[in-house]
Amino acid sequence: MSGAAMRALPPLVAAALTISLAPPARGAEPAAARGELLDGSGPAWVGPPPARPPRRVVTLAPSLTDTLVAMGLRDRIVGVTLSDQAPEVASLPRVGGYADPSPEVIFGLRPDLVLWAYRDQALLPVQRLAELSLASARPFPILVVPVETLADALAAPRIVGEAMGEAEAGRALQASMMAGVERFRERARRLLRRRVLFVVGRERLVVAGPGSFPDELLRLAGCENVVIRGPRWPAYPLERAVADDPDLVVDASVNEPESSVARLAAIPAVRRGSRFALRSDDLLHPGPKMIVGLEELLQALQTGSPRAVR
Repeated sequence: MSGAAMRALPPLVAAALTISLAPPARGAEPAAARGELLDGSGPAWVGPPPARPPRRVVTLAPSLTDTLVAMGLRDRIVGVTLSDQAPEVASLPRVGGYADPSPEVIFGLRPDLVLWAYRDQALLPVQRLAELSLASARPFPILVVPVETLADALAAPRIVGEAMGEAEAGRALQASMMAGVERFRERARRLLRRRVLFVVGRERLVVAGPGSFPDELLRLAGCENVVIRGPRWPAYPLERAVADDPDLVVDASVNEPESSVARLAAIPAVRRGSRFALRSDDLLHPGPKMIVGLEELLQALQTGSPRAVR
């Protein structure tokens, strides 16, 4: 695609295409062989890329599992994480969590590809897995797919599709997701702007901070995240949340007991009835299911009394 054509696209779409049009080179020396520290700045192969379309895939993130399922490739998945809750993979072996995948279980599944969504806390275990693989009699490649940003999420289907030998299916899913995000953006433009606290944990208050996936979605909707400093997913003092005085609390703590809602009652918006409890954690998984989650977010943004964004 020409530079002029890229500049004519909406920024979000152009960013996703820029990432997806620069997949990891199949002829490149694998990152692990060079001993480089992966930083999640782009897709990368750890180990030699597969010579033929993979048939036995282990996924180390629910969003990548969802991507394969949405592309019609469920039959190629042989193992998933403990966090995967999609009904399509309920019967599959579990290989551990985000930060502690089990090399023994993964090797036992004889994969010809492992898909990993880059996360800092899982870097050392995945590097160790790569080292064991490269030293084994039956090495398998690991494809590192960045999923930190919305542009990453929109690029992932094409990256995964190319790795799976299903480029057309990857492009189709990418186009569908881009269209869903654009629909959300257009519909959200008609809503009044809100200052939002996006909660992902109640028992220990954890929120979406600047640069997080929900933070991007709020900005896309023309709203303001009241958490403007700190890491992407900070533990947040309750008294600070009270002082922030958001118009709306979006509560994505779907896996915590309902009794923990009482902890949020100190926040004025919650006492006013301006708390919207999401029914699923789709918005926390930057993959195909986020499009469904955006519908819930639109409902949430119609809740509460808006005020001018400062």
